[in-house]
Amino acid sequence: MKKLPQDVVIFMLLKLPLKSLFRFKSISKIWYTLILSDTLFKLHLKRTTTKKDEFILFIRTLREDDPYKFTSIASFFSGDDKNNLTTLFPDVDVTHLSSTSCTIFNELIGPCHGLITLTDSDIIIVLNPGTRKYVVIPESPFDCPKGYYRYIEAVAFRFDSIINDYKIIKLSDVYWDRPTDDRGPRGSRVEIYNLSIDSWREHNIEFSSIYFTHCSEIYYKEAVHWFTIQDDLVILCFDISSEIFRTMELPSVCTDLNGPRYGLAVLNDCLVLMSYPDSMCSIDHTENLLSIWMMKEYGESESWIKIRTISPLPIPIESALVIWKDYLLLLQTQTGYLISYDLYSDEVKEYNLNGHHESLRATKYTECLTTIPTLSEHSKQVQQL
Repeated sequence: MKKLPQDVVIFMLLKLPLKSLFRFKSISKIWYTLILSDTLFKLHLKRTTTKKDEFILFIRTLREDDPYKFTSIASFFSGDDKNNLTTLFPDVDVTHLSSTSCTIFNELIGPCHGLITLTDSDIIIVLNPGTRKYVVIPESPFDCPKGYYRYIEAVAFRFDSIINDYKIIKLSDVYWDRPTDDRGPRGSRVEIYNLSIDSWREHNIEFSSIYFTHCSEIYYKEAVHWFTIQDDLVILCFDISSEIFRTMELPSVCTDLNGPRYGLAVLNDCLVLMSYPDSMCSIDHTENLLSIWMMKEYGESESWIKIRTISPLPIPIESALVIWKDYLLLLQTQTGYLISYDLYSDEVKEYNLNGHHESLRATKYTECLTTIPTLSEHSKQVQQL
């Protein structure tokens, strides 16, 4: 260390995997200080990465011996050139997300600076999958007025570069709880949590009801995107810094709500839309195919073009998960197993990884030195998964 210039040492450290970096902290006080410094953190965040540096995190739900009890399992993998999955860490039981009801609403959100959010709508966890350190976010203190109840529609997690802070956005529908089965008039609520100050606030802004499908929340161009129903199905966008909603139209043939399912992803740095059969739809008029549309000019609805059609689908699928390495489409089959579809070669691979009906979730990430801030003394603290 004393014989090498610090910039040379930093260059060497940036080439190391996270596991090695943390081991080298014990070499000396100088190395310890350097590895935990803001300088190395910022350089590590901006370092050049390739698709080979991408790892993948799965959350899946398994039924316990009790038929009404479900457990959520986190699985961490790397991949190779033959699209095989290699386990990075042993599976982890995410007890905070375990439930006595089917956890098909569990979501993986991110990554953002190497951090990922796990949520079942009620519980929100911020996790660094590289270090497996996490924190449980305190619940929002805002209650519904008497006679009303709330249904959480969506959760998002991003970094606001303007204020230099992480935000969690929670979108809810609020209904008048009349003594009937009718939900009654709808209102909406936006709640925003700032991680650095450990505080929730309400944002007085209306939004259309979220149309929930798996693989339907994506961050792109400084905004979070979901589906919503207005006159037709459209994309609802929420700008992280300005905290303003806007909408974008879908291709005219992708607004049918009585057959296909839809998903969003990023492919080759462009926003893409996936359309595929809904296995739960009682109307049997959906073709057995998966279509991928790309928005060539972001924000220009006329720029949607269809770039790929997979027909017929080789295996009946339940839901799309993520596009990994810009060519590997990951899907959950109707039997619950994970498969991949190679968009280059059309090869289909089935993995020994499965979950309960519609419960499999996946997100890709790269390892990062990001430290989760310690919350206030009355809040949950950072823990090890």
